[in-house]
Amino acid sequence: MNNIVTVIVHPQGSAAPCIKRIRAFYPDMSLGELSASIKAGRPAFSFDLEYYDVVEDLNGIDRRKIFRELLEDLESLGARLEMTLTQVLSSGTTTESFTLKDFDNYMDFSEEIRQQVELDCDREAEE
Repeated sequence: MNNIVTVIVHPQGSAAPCIKRIRAFYPDMSLGELSASIKAGRPAFSFDLEYYDVVEDLNGIDRRKIFRELLEDLESLGARLEMTLTQVLSSGTTTESFTLKDFDNYMDFSEEIRQQVELDCDREAEE
C-alpha cells in the first residue's frame, strides 16, 4: 500500500522563499521545474507517507517529521497549501483532500501501531 501526499503551493507574493525551503527538503529537485509548477498551480512536490530508510532510522532521522516541518514552514511563509492523499491499494486507487490535521492524525496512528508492534515483539521474545 502506498499513501502519497501531493502538495500544490500557492505562495503569497514571491515564490522564492517557498522554493528555497522546498529545495532544502528536496535538494535534487530542479529549480526551474519547481518554479514552473508553483506558478502554474500544479503539484510542486509529493511525499510517500510509507517511506522508510533503515539507515535514516538508525541515525534518528524521521523523514515524516521533517516533511511535516516543511509544510509548517511553508504556511508560516504565507503559502496556502492544497494537499491530496492518494492511496494505492490492491483494490484500486483513491484520492482525497488532505490537511495538516489529517497528517497529524496519521502520524499519531502510525506511532500507536509502532508501539503496539514493539510490545508484541517484546512479549513474544519473553515467551
